[in-house]
Amino acid sequence: MKAFRRFAKKERAARLEEVAIPNLQKNDVLVKVSHCGICGSDLHAWLNHKGYESVLPEVTFGHELSGTIVQSTVQDGKYHVGQKVVMIALQTQHDPSDPFCQNGLPQLSPRRRVQGLHVDGGMAEYIAVEEEFLLPIPEGLSMELAALTEPLSVAEHCIENRTSIQKNDRVVVSGPGIIGMLCAISARSRGAEVVMVGTEMDEEIRLSAAKKLGFETIVVGPQLTPLCKQVEEKFPGGADALVEASGAPVALSEAWRSVRPNGTVTAIALYSRTIDLDLTQFLRKQIDLRTSYASSRPDYLRAFELFKNGQVNAEDLISNYQLKDAEQGFKDSENLRVMKAVLNCQK
Repeated sequence: MKAFRRFAKKERAARLEEVAIPNLQKNDVLVKVSHCGICGSDLHAWLNHKGYESVLPEVTFGHELSGTIVQSTVQDGKYHVGQKVVMIALQTQHDPSDPFCQNGLPQLSPRRRVQGLHVDGGMAEYIAVEEEFLLPIPEGLSMELAALTEPLSVAEHCIENRTSIQKNDRVVVSGPGIIGMLCAISARSRGAEVVMVGTEMDEEIRLSAAKKLGFETIVVGPQLTPLCKQVEEKFPGGADALVEASGAPVALSEAWRSVRPNGTVTAIALYSRTIDLDLTQFLRKQIDLRTSYASSRPDYLRAFELFKNGQVNAEDLISNYQLKDAEQGFKDSENLRVMKAVLNCQK
């Protein structure tokens, strides 16, 4: 089968290769991959960025996938051949003695792994997955859109569990990449008023997509009006919550300026360097500074509900590539030429 694989721990060291179809171990299911998204984590690993040292030197990328079960070693399992499924990307085998499993936060367990970074993933024609980490795709949901379930679940965890946004809250989302966009969609689905923030580089593709999806946008840059002043014009007194999804250190360090006293700032991005943070400014406004990491099964189930309710429009978000063109998909993602690159793994 064909697979897009990293072959060394260095920048852009990945290529399409011919490899054997995976052999199934106990409790494994073989999935014929339909679609697989290129995640920011895939991009960081492809570029060999700091913070991704745990990624295997040789591994098939891809953890945002949809597919169909073609084989199973599971006796009396939950799933059957022919069933359409998505994969839970950040995986911790359930252990009732693990406090993180007990508290519904398996993604924080030190036993966790990401399939597609620490074990072969879904940028391939087939993938072997432990049955525990599968979820059935709801009837009527396209395989293309289902490939966005994992990133939407990450946004759902951020908005529902870590930011607790309510109806009529005034929300700023900094960073109009796919996670920021899905956070905005998640917040709006709860009745919040959302403004998306990006740079001049984001205007052509990302902020344009945000406008098509019905969001007001703000552009920031060295020669432009400061974000806090633009937010004040829209939300007098400041936003109730700011979600930082850009990964720009200055966006997080300056977030306090755009949020009202007793508001919330939630960082969902990963940052490439240490941030110089003036915590006193957050303290004097009693702003909650929170973080949000990954997702778990309930977040995936809420993501399915957003899909079923028509909250996510694939046409304005997804750019499709054939598996053989995976490298181009990575390059276009790196250069902000697409909102979300998704590989069709059967073409």
